[in-house]
Amino acid sequence: QRRVHRAMKLILAALAVCAVASAQDVNVKNSYAADGTLTMGNVASCDTTKDYFPWKVPSGAMASKAKFEVTYHKYYKIVKTTGATPKTYLLVQRGCPTPAGVTADVTLPVPLKGVAVASASWFKFFEAMGERHAIKGVNGYYSTSPCMNKLFADSKVTDMSLYSYNETTALYQGAADPSAFTGTIEAHFVGSWTKGKNAVYVGASAEPTYQAASEWVHYISAFFNREEEVGLFSTRSRNRWVCSSTNADVSVQPKVVWTDYYPASYGPSSPAGWVINQCSAEGDAAFRHCELITAARGVPVTAFTKASSPDLYDKGNGQLLGVSDADMKAFAKDADVIVIANNYCDSFSGTGTVETCNAHWKGVVAKLEGTSAHTNDKVFDIGRQATPTGGSGYFEASVMPEALLQDMIKATQAGQPDHEFVYLRRMISEGVGNQIKCADQPAAVGCVPTQADLAARCASTVTDPAPSEGSSACSAASALGASSALAALLAVLAVFLSQ
Repeated sequence: QRRVHRAMKLILAALAVCAVASAQDVNVKNSYAADGTLTMGNVASCDTTKDYFPWKVPSGAMASKAKFEVTYHKYYKIVKTTGATPKTYLLVQRGCPTPAGVTADVTLPVPLKGVAVASASWFKFFEAMGERHAIKGVNGYYSTSPCMNKLFADSKVTDMSLYSYNETTALYQGAADPSAFTGTIEAHFVGSWTKGKNAVYVGASAEPTYQAASEWVHYISAFFNREEEVGLFSTRSRNRWVCSSTNADVSVQPKVVWTDYYPASYGPSSPAGWVINQCSAEGDAAFRHCELITAARGVPVTAFTKASSPDLYDKGNGQLLGVSDADMKAFAKDADVIVIANNYCDSFSGTGTVETCNAHWKGVVAKLEGTSAHTNDKVFDIGRQATPTGGSGYFEASVMPEALLQDMIKATQAGQPDHEFVYLRRMISEGVGNQIKCADQPAAVGCVPTQADLAARCASTVTDPAPSEGSSACSAASALGASSALAALLAVLAVFLSQ
């Protein structure tokens, strides 16, 4: 009885510790009113001996596999990118002094209050951590997110697609008032192709796996002190991926081809024809597709024999370009599933109408007649979810890749029978291209919505979370995603029971 009483005291103590931690040990963050008005995450009086970042990006065995690292030093943190574009960022808690003797490419106060974002594929990183309103400028209004489209429609975010950053004047040229607009931007999240004020490099697209690409949400969270929110979000996402893969039927092992098709040549290194992705090494560009297929319990088709591809070009990164129709058909003959990672049409290529776009892609699909995938209506594209500009929501999938995995598992019939496809679309029975407007054909799969239609689905740009991307619940995920309070409780019990 005494032992049970002691156990109860330990349990209550553990819960008390967790309650105090959740109430006090939090990072200093921005907050937003219902209309998006910002209250900055500023400390009135800085104590440089205090740990202002009790919630941190995971380290040690739990460290991200992506090419960045974060170290913490009480009131500042150092973020480094470690891939092909190495950069160092010194992030200082807003309201604290800049430390002496720390070398960095860019020094910034955190949490940031206003940023520009170069790629639409990163928007949901910001949404996932509750910093949608921090985005002040974007490189075009490309998003499937209802609440991002509401901000666009309400002119709360500037379209910077015609702006350029002048490094000499440190101003964005093209803005009506370059000085005023530049003043709203504290940092510009960029890729290797972009310049901007206090440029912060994001390397998600360079990662060889979907999982590593998704981990860049941790990187961005460090610039907003949002490590806590992202840690919980990322854990749930990762658990759904693992659970979905674990529950998939390993006995099915369908053959899968992940490909693309280019109707025109752009030189010897970009010939017209099919693209074949081979699973050669983890660092190769094609590897993330192989990771996805394998996690779905499929078998990537990679063995290629050249017979009639005179313009074949080996990129040296696992991709072969310029594969002829005949060679592609022989390569994919026994594939159970074929995914064409494209659905794009435009006026420049002469496919900018519904009729010409449909004719183009139906012609491409016809080249696969005789393959198992074509016979069984298992030729897919990535056109199920469209932006108002006709782009594909697939390119936003890096935040929650488990939905794409669940799509693949359903496509291969290794599981997920109740899952509704989020990104993949059957090209034979459901549709092709990106030119059909929802206003004209509302029942068309992958039709293009208007910005107003998407914006109307957003109840609140502050409280509405990032879209779940349609990822289905997984029964084992809840068991894997135990809360920090429960973890602490179990740790106490483990110590007690071991005595």
